Amino acid sequence: MTAPVGADAVVPEPARFGALRLLWLRFRARGRVRVEGAVTLGRDVEVRVADGARVVLGDGVHLGTGCRVEALDGTLRLGARTLVGPRAFVVSLAGLEVGEDCVIGAFAGVGVPPAPGVRGRVEIGARSRIAAHATVDSGATVPAGTVLGSYEEATPRAAPR
Repeated sequence: MTAPVGADAVVPEPARFGALRLLWLRFRARGRVRVEGAVTLGRDVEVRVADGARVVLGDGVHLGTGCRVEALDGTLRLGARTLVGPRAFVVSLAGLEVGEDCVIGAFAGVGVPPAPGVRGRVEIGARSRIAAHATVDSGATVPAGTVLGSYEEATPRAAPR
């Protein structure tokens, strides 16, 4: 199966020495980054992993030019064949899981806190599309197959009383 395609899906060109950069990243993270197959890194990709956090990249993951992936707490897991677009920002404040065959568009923000101090686990179901400039707040759940349009926001649901 191939990576998803469409208006917001731009498969990045592999960066020069991308495999070497990935090896260096895994070495620097001291076992906190796990790669489950082939991963493509675009130019200027940043992957940051705090102490006690982990990053798991599934087989066929594409990280676009200039995107940032940060695990500050919990496990940040990108499912197989997931594409993270150019300049997108994915952050795990209390755990984040993106299902298989997902697309996160250019300049999108996933796991961003809606207010200072608000943290929650983020879940994005398989085959979902987060369009360019869309935001998924910390604590939000996006069901499988959902399409979140440009400049839309997925927020956590209020707890039932």
